[in-house]
Amino acid sequence: MIKIFKNKSRVSGLILAFSFSLCLFSLPSQAQASPLPKNQVALPQVISAIKISGNQTISSNKIMDVIFSRVGDSLVDEKINSDQKAIYGLGYFADVSADLAADKNGTIVTFKVIENPRLDKIIIDGNSVYSTAEISAMLSSKQGEILNFKNLQDDIEKINTKYKAAGYMLARVVDVKTDEAAKQLHFKITEGRVESITLDGNEQTQNYVILRELDTVPGSVVNENTLKKDLRRVFNLGFFSEVNPSFEPGTTKDSVALVLKIKESRSSTINFGGGYGERDGWFGFIDLSINNLFGTAQGMMIRGQSGQQLTTYQFKYYNPWFIPDKLGKRAAFTFKRWYTIGRDIYLTDQDGIYNGFEVSLGRPFLENYNIAWSLGSELVTPHNNATFEAYQSDTVGLTFSYDTRDYILNPKEGRFYSLAFKQGWKYSSGNSSFFKMGLDLNHYYSVYENQVLATHIGSGIGFGDIPVGEEYWAGGANTIRGYNPSEAKKGTRKIITNIEYRLDFSDMFQGVFFFDWGDAWYNGAPVPANFISGWGPGVRINTPLGPIRLDWGVPGGKTFGEGVMHFSIGQAF
Repeated sequence: MIKIFKNKSRVSGLILAFSFSLCLFSLPSQAQASPLPKNQVALPQVISAIKISGNQTISSNKIMDVIFSRVGDSLVDEKINSDQKAIYGLGYFADVSADLAADKNGTIVTFKVIENPRLDKIIIDGNSVYSTAEISAMLSSKQGEILNFKNLQDDIEKINTKYKAAGYMLARVVDVKTDEAAKQLHFKITEGRVESITLDGNEQTQNYVILRELDTVPGSVVNENTLKKDLRRVFNLGFFSEVNPSFEPGTTKDSVALVLKIKESRSSTINFGGGYGERDGWFGFIDLSINNLFGTAQGMMIRGQSGQQLTTYQFKYYNPWFIPDKLGKRAAFTFKRWYTIGRDIYLTDQDGIYNGFEVSLGRPFLENYNIAWSLGSELVTPHNNATFEAYQSDTVGLTFSYDTRDYILNPKEGRFYSLAFKQGWKYSSGNSSFFKMGLDLNHYYSVYENQVLATHIGSGIGFGDIPVGEEYWAGGANTIRGYNPSEAKKGTRKIITNIEYRLDFSDMFQGVFFFDWGDAWYNGAPVPANFISGWGPGVRINTPLGPIRLDWGVPGGKTFGEGVMHFSIGQAF
């Protein structure tokens, strides 16, 4: 079954609607057991002897073991006929007949057999995925042995099963022939090759952007598992609402044409607005986000915000295939730049100027495994009447991740693990350094149709002179919901756990019920009694930028009406 990606919030299963024309075949001609002879003279009704004739390789004892009649039994036509079928069922014989002759003690039953030819050679044709030696080793039919029709049927099933188990959904044995004169057995296999790949519906996205994500290429054998991964990568580019594969017959019997029918979603947005907060005062913002720049899958974001407390400018650039001829497939490059002037009401509550950047480069090194390096720097200087000391923070990071999520922005199943290390240096009147490491484990389980159970466990620890901006938080939209940032706990160590039950109401709307539990602290071991919790309902509104998240978080020990509304972009984890 191939998964068809349809709508960003939903991944549904569908069997490929394609009928692949294959040559029908039958096993080599198998003569049925010959009918009993019509005797003109009545035979004695007691079996006096049972004999086997015509066998040269197969022992008489092996044949006798499968017949039902015994010396002394009554002579019954139906029973003799069953014996013939049992002998024929051994698979070694082209014909089995029974001869009846009277003697003084009764009737002699002689089963006459004609053995199949001995195989001098077994030919396997059409295979490329598996070598001839590999297929031959699994066959019950062997060179130098008598052809066995029963084994032959099993061999066909073995070959078909081997291909199917590995995901080669169109591969099968299409013909089996015997050449009695040459004493040869010939298996004809068709594997189902991709003759061409056609894209339909991508008006904005360049063809190469989609085709480079495919390991399925013209000339390759169709593999269900490979195609699933291809579709997953294409859909996770983030600017398609549908990616549906279909097959059409190729110009040859063993080839197919793959067609990807694509529906593009909006990949560029302009947002603006403003508001008033009790601590933030009045503010306004505008941002431009382009996820598919000139149809190349590159992304860019520009954001500006001005307010009574804070003015900030941010820029982000993303390239999922950065210098592929040097760095290899899917080396992703990200550049971030920010410049902020104003009061950080959550960290220092003083005016400052924050001028920084971060670059990161990640690439896969095994299937589903990725490694990423990052380099960042931020200069923080006091502004107006601020009293803190100016400093510069430089960091380098290394992250290992494992990702099997079906859809990154809104997963229905899969796992995402990450192990991150960051080394930093703080330069002021006295230089210092710090080190952080963190582990995050995310699991997604498809419980029922349109329902997902998502879990997250995150932990982190820091050493040295950690800047305020690098400390961990417990409390807020992305950690423990139900707490304003001013109520959040901070520290150099953290443990955060989250559970969400997600229910899709439609392709656009998703309901959530969540429970969060965790803590952030500075020294020593975790104390569960100090952990804080939050729970409540939430809503997700799917957009081209990812889900817009609205959560009503209720702190542990408080009533539902004392909750806090959280607004953010993207799933909590």
